[in-house]
Amino acid sequence: MRQIYLLLFLTCILSIANSQQLTSNEIISEGTAKMKVKPDLAVFAMTLEKRDTSENKAINKLNRAVETLEKALNKIGLPNTAIKISDYKVTSLYYDEKNKKVYTATNTLKLEFQVDNKLIDAIYTQIQQSNIQDLDINFESKLTDSLEKSSRYKLVQLAIENAKSNAINIATALDIKLGKVKQVQKSSTGAVMYKTEILKFSPPKIIRDEEVKFKTAFDKFEIEDVELDEQITVIYTISNP
Repeated sequence: MRQIYLLLFLTCILSIANSQQLTSNEIISEGTAKMKVKPDLAVFAMTLEKRDTSENKAINKLNRAVETLEKALNKIGLPNTAIKISDYKVTSLYYDEKNKKVYTATNTLKLEFQVDNKLIDAIYTQIQQSNIQDLDINFESKLTDSLEKSSRYKLVQLAIENAKSNAINIATALDIKLGKVKQVQKSSTGAVMYKTEILKFSPPKIIRDEEVKFKTAFDKFEIEDVELDEQITVIYTISNP
C-alpha cells in the first residue's frame, strides 16, 4: 500500500513539473476589439385585443379591427405580404360584474423592414389618424444576421491584431523572442441590445383636413447604435535563443 501511495505522489510531482515546464515556454496574450454598429432592421409588433361575453362577437370585433389596421398600413404602401401574423389567441380568464364569462381575442401583426425613418414616421402618422382602439405597438431595431456577421468578422481581425501587439510588447520587455502560435481562443462578450418602445393608442380626435400634420415624434429620431465586442486569446511559444 505504501508503494502505491508513493507511486501516486511521484506521478503528481512529475505532472506538476511537466506542466510548469510547458507553461514556462509560452506567452498568453489577450486582445479585444469594440465597435458601434447602427441597427439596420426595424421591427413592429402591433397587438389588437377585443373582449366580449360572446366568443364569436369578440372574434368578429378583432377581425374588423385587424382589417382596419391592414387598410391603414396599405395606404402608406405596405402590402399585405409584408404583414405577418405572429400571434393569435382567444382566452376566457375572468368574468364581468354580471358573473358572465368574458372572452378576449388577441391578434399580433408583425412588420419587418430595412430601417427607414420616413417609413417609420409614416406608420405612426397613419395609425394616429385611423380610428383603431385597443392597439398596442412595440417597436424595436436590431441587426440583421448579415450585418452582425460582417461586423464580428472585422472585430475578430482587430482583436487578433491587438493580441499580437500585446504579445510583442511582452516579449520585448522580457527580451525574449516569440515563436509560433500554439493556440487561439475566441469569445464574444458583447450583447446585442435592442431599442424597444411600447406605445398605446387611443382613438384620435376628429380634425379638419387642413389641420393634419404628417409628422410625429419619430420624424427625426435616431436609432441607437449597438456595441459589439470580441475577445481573442492567443498562446505563443517562446523561441529558444
